Amino acid sequence: MGYRIEVRDKNLNRVGEIDTWISLDMNIQFCDQGSWKLLIKAGTPQADLLEKGGGVAIYQDDVETPVCTGEIETFQKYWTVEQHSGVGSLYIGGKTDNKLAYSRLAFPDPTLPISKQYSSDVDTRIVSAPAGELIWTELQNALGPGALADRRVAGVTIPAKPSFGPTKSDSLRYDVIGEKLSTWCSDKKTGWRLVYNPNTRTIDLLIFEPRDLSKDIRFSPELGNLREFIWTLSAPTVTRAIVACQGEGKGRYIYQKIDADSEAEWGIQIEQFIDRRDLPIITDPATGQPAKASLDVTDQEFQDALKAVQDAASTALKEGEKSGNFQIYPIDTDQIKFGRDYFVGDIVTVAVDGTEYVDMVREVNITVDDGGNSVSVAPSIGEQGSGDPLNLYKTVFEMREKLRKLEARM
Repeated sequence: MGYRIEVRDKNLNRVGEIDTWISLDMNIQFCDQGSWKLLIKAGTPQADLLEKGGGVAIYQDDVETPVCTGEIETFQKYWTVEQHSGVGSLYIGGKTDNKLAYSRLAFPDPTLPISKQYSSDVDTRIVSAPAGELIWTELQNALGPGALADRRVAGVTIPAKPSFGPTKSDSLRYDVIGEKLSTWCSDKKTGWRLVYNPNTRTIDLLIFEPRDLSKDIRFSPELGNLREFIWTLSAPTVTRAIVACQGEGKGRYIYQKIDADSEAEWGIQIEQFIDRRDLPIITDPATGQPAKASLDVTDQEFQDALKAVQDAASTALKEGEKSGNFQIYPIDTDQIKFGRDYFVGDIVTVAVDGTEYVDMVREVNITVDDGGNSVSVAPSIGEQGSGDPLNLYKTVFEMREKLRKLEARM
C-alpha cells in the first residue's frame, strides 16, 4: 500500500507533492480531531513547500478521497550526529481539518458578534433536532457561509441540510462546538468530517450515517487479519456497598446493597463504606427503620434522601463491578484494507473464540516509515484504548465459556 502527500498553501491552493520522506504518522478519529506528523529531510525543495498556514492532503493508493487532511501547526528542527546530520531533518505536523470545529464556540446567539451578546434575548440557546441537522446548523453558523464575516472560514463548503440521525436536545452557551458534535455522535448513529479537496480548493463538510459493514468486513485469526487479541475478565472490587447517614452511634442509619450474583460467581465478598452524613436520615430505635433526622425535614426531603442513599450504594457497586476488557489488533490483508474497504466510522465484526463482537472503527493509527517501504495500520474498534472503555464482561465471559467447551472436546 502506498501513500502520497499533496501540499496546500494558506489559500488552499495545491502547490506541490511530497513523495519522499523519512516517516509519516497519522491518527484518524471518528468525529474527533486526529493528527498527523511528517519527518522529512530539511533543506530540500519538497521541504520548502511546507509553510505556516499551509497544509497537507494524504492519499492512499486506490482511494479517491484523502484519508487525512490538515493544517500545519508545528515545525521542529531535528539534528543528530548520526542519522540526521548535515542539514538535519524537520518534524512537521498538526491536527486534521476536523480541528476547525474545535476552534469555534457555540454563541448563545450566533447572529450577533461577541460584543453584542449582551443584547440577545437568550443567554443560553436551547436546541432540539435530528443530529445531522444540529451538526449542519452549528458549523454553518459558526464557520460556514452563514457565519458572521469575521468568524467565517474561507474555503469551507457546507452541504444541503440533512435531516437524518436521532433527535438530540441540548443547551448551548459558549461550548466548544467540536466537543458538542462529538457528544451528539456518541451513539454512533451520525458522523461528520471536514476534509480538504485539492481539486476544488475547498474544505468540505461531510455529514453521514455510519455504514454497517459488519457482514462484509470481518476480523478473526482464521481470516489472517488479526495480529493479536487479548481478553481479560476481572473480579469485582466491591460487592457490598454500605452507606451511613446521619445519627450518632447506634442511631446512625446504615444501608447495605449487595451484588449477590457476583459474590456467587466469584466466591468473594468485598465491603465498601460510603459516608453520607449529609443525608437527614437516622435509625428509628423502636423499629430499626429509617426515620427523619429532625422535625424540620419535609416528607419530600426525606424521600429524596432515601433515594440518594440507594443511588450512592448503586454507584459504588457500579464503579466496582466485575469487568471484561477486549483488545484487538487488526492488520491489512489483500482481501481487507483500511481506506479501500472500510474507514473510520464504519461498523465491522470481530470473531474470536467462537464469539462475534460488532462495533464501530473508532480510530486508526497509520505509520509509514522508510520512505513508504514499511506500513503499519492499527484500527481501534469500539472503545478500545479510549479513556472510557466499555465493560464487555458478558461478551468476554461468553468467549471464555466457549473456549472452555472447545478445549473439553479436544
